[in-house]
Amino acid sequence: MGAPARIRHALPALALSLGGLSFAATADDTKLKSYGRHLAQECTGCHRIDGVDNGIPSILGWDAERFVTTLRFYQAGARTNPVMVSVAKSLDDEQLAALAAYYGSLPKPAPKAKR
Repeated sequence: MGAPARIRHALPALALSLGGLSFAATADDTKLKSYGRHLAQECTGCHRIDGVDNGIPSILGWDAERFVTTLRFYQAGARTNPVMVSVAKSLDDEQLAALAAYYGSLPKPAPKAKR
């Protein structure tokens, strides 16, 4: 049994529906966030973990609905960045849920100071 299936079966069955995505939730979603942190290693090359927007937006602190909805836009072709389309299409529901849980658990970056 692969990691996503192990995680899914290990979590109590309180189902949440989020933009057409169903996944199990727990009071302690440590395993889901841990899996998301593992998957996010691919994201941090562009979406910096320090929250700095260097032309690529920060995704730190995004709520799960925003995260999943945005990735679904890329999967459906409603957004057309070639890198993000490729990444989004490679993710299954459990991976989207894990990434959304992980990024949602991180603090949002501080607003930029105005000059």
